[in-house]
Amino acid sequence: MGSETHPKLPIIDFSEENLKPGSDSWFSVCHDVRHALEEYGCFMAYYNQVPLELHNKIFNALGELFDLPTEIKVKNTSDKPSHGYIGQIPAYPLHESMGIDHATNLEEIQSFAKLMWPAGNEHFCEVVHSYTSLLAELEQVVMRMVLQSYGIEKYFDSHIASTRYLLRCLKNRVPKMNENDIAFPTHSDKSFMTILQQNHVSGLEVDTKDGKSIGFGPPSPSVFIVIAGDAFMAWSNGRIHPPKHRVIMRANEERYSLALFAFKNGMIKVPEELVDDKHPLQFKPFDHVGFIRFFHTEEGRKSNSAIKAYCGI
Repeated sequence: MGSETHPKLPIIDFSEENLKPGSDSWFSVCHDVRHALEEYGCFMAYYNQVPLELHNKIFNALGELFDLPTEIKVKNTSDKPSHGYIGQIPAYPLHESMGIDHATNLEEIQSFAKLMWPAGNEHFCEVVHSYTSLLAELEQVVMRMVLQSYGIEKYFDSHIASTRYLLRCLKNRVPKMNENDIAFPTHSDKSFMTILQQNHVSGLEVDTKDGKSIGFGPPSPSVFIVIAGDAFMAWSNGRIHPPKHRVIMRANEERYSLALFAFKNGMIKVPEELVDDKHPLQFKPFDHVGFIRFFHTEEGRKSNSAIKAYCGI
């Protein structure tokens, strides 16, 4: 089999020396990031800012969290769809997940922890806060690079000020005999951007634009998967591609993963600089939470592209 039948996602190095704005390597990485998001909608980020000790602590904390009784976990509720506990779904019995909204805010993490552990859990809160803060920094660097590459870096501060982060903690159990191995069905993210990390058990598969499926080798503690969501595509006036992806459980041990979703407060609109003769305006301004609510309606779920159905021109 030739290598062309096995497409691979780009791996982009986000180590310190490449992150000095204005340097040659900075401009080179900006170009790579934009190209990866336009072509694949995602890439693997080598990002060594998360210490191995913190990586180990957060995945240990996930095990402790999911070991809680179901009647405790279901207390994780939200008025926003897909922000609270999801699990015990007959169609997808391998999947269980919980959400911490405003996940870079220590008080919000503490509120979540008090629901799970009435006496609180200081260690869990410290670990989650440190981890989400570092992932949010990576998301902001990626966003700055995209803006720089499109020549519209002036929007960076307002963009960051309007960003809200949701951390989803995810567990996939091993399929039993005769159970389907699809842990989570094919979808594109409804976020602006997602930063995902798997433990040592891989399960994510991403589709290329031409429908080929890309799996991942053994995950590494320094590698994070950056995925463009539907809202990013709309903001970019169709330039950035939100990839379809799914989770398949082929391993014989549980898979834990963490996904930091970036959402926007206020109205999202296409920057005027991204509209021209070659790229006529494709999307009306839209409210992000409104879009998520629409996706969870029958019309939203049935549509081929929920974002186009919601605010496409």
